Amino acid sequence: MNSRKLFFSRLIKNWRYQWNVFRSIADWTVIIYILVPAVIFCGIIYRSWWIELPVWIHNIPFFIPFFFLAVLAWIGHIRTYLVEADKVFLVKQLDLLWKLKILSYCNSLFWQILVMGAGFLCLLPFLLQYYLLSWQEILVLFVYFNALQSCFLLLKYHIRKIASIFQKSFIMFFLFLICIWSSQWIYRIVANQYYVPVYVISGIILILSIFFSLKALRKIGSLDLHIEMEQERKTSMVQFIYLAAPEIEKPVIMNRKRPRTFKNSKRIFKKRTPSNGFIELFIKIILRNSSYLYGYFMLINSTTWAMIIVPPLWLKIIIFIGFSIMMYGWLISLWNKVCQYHPLMKKYMESDDFFSARKKGVMVMIALALGIVFFFNYVAWYVMKMVGV
Repeated sequence: MNSRKLFFSRLIKNWRYQWNVFRSIADWTVIIYILVPAVIFCGIIYRSWWIELPVWIHNIPFFIPFFFLAVLAWIGHIRTYLVEADKVFLVKQLDLLWKLKILSYCNSLFWQILVMGAGFLCLLPFLLQYYLLSWQEILVLFVYFNALQSCFLLLKYHIRKIASIFQKSFIMFFLFLICIWSSQWIYRIVANQYYVPVYVISGIILILSIFFSLKALRKIGSLDLHIEMEQERKTSMVQFIYLAAPEIEKPVIMNRKRPRTFKNSKRIFKKRTPSNGFIELFIKIILRNSSYLYGYFMLINSTTWAMIIVPPLWLKIIIFIGFSIMMYGWLISLWNKVCQYHPLMKKYMESDDFFSARKKGVMVMIALALGIVFFFNYVAWYVMKMVGV
């Protein structure tokens, strides 16, 4: 088997695997009655943008769609399509292994270009009719953001080698801000109709990013890392399903002898009651388990962005009410799930104090989530008011 046949066979297997995962949560009823009407509705809305621009686009600065394209360029990862057995069989055929990595990297770039093209296609009515960009300017920006994508792929490949989650998050955030700040200069150059320098800069970024990416992928010593990367990308949809459904979520295995938070297990509440004891135990379990905490803030983050982006007030209210109901159900299911794994809580699940503590604990977590959503929406409203949006 040559490298091309091997690559396409694994690519097709990956597509089948993702389709089976998708079908596990979306049967034909969901596809016909939810997904298909949603696609038709989005198509009608997009067509209306070409006929007449929506009211909410007025006074929105170009920085907003520019930032959206930068975020779109940031998402994405290098795929290698390597499996665990390659350490035994393909490691003896270095030429076949190297060509497989090249095809996998080219496939990653290809899909990133399609994603960026979809982003530009969604913004095309606004770019042409409201921001009055020419086709030449749009093409220049498209080339630049595709080159920026290849640079982001290289940076994220090296950043993921850092063991500390805090350092990794800080470096990623810092590099993203630097790229956003430097990209504003690119737009100013394009606005002054200097297209050739942007093409040159984009070409240099693209060539250097591809060169150093392939150089990093060629190292045989990083084979375990490449297999781990592919396994994470392959199971990303499964992990998202586990995160969205706490009743099937797998508990995180802690390798540390002592937790990062509440190391000495000191008391949170001065008043010691059975109800406060259950609440304290629930809070400590959530803070010590990154998957629970990440799921909590992911729901808050998605709701916050939805309320900021959606202009009509009545839609904001509907999203806010829906978020409250969804967060309540999620926390109740999370509380019940935590009780199944902790022997102390499981022993007293039928007591009145247990149900009283669940009600208080869930309401406190909901109040905190609603407060965070309201605070960031107020900050966004105040900032947009200051800039005249």
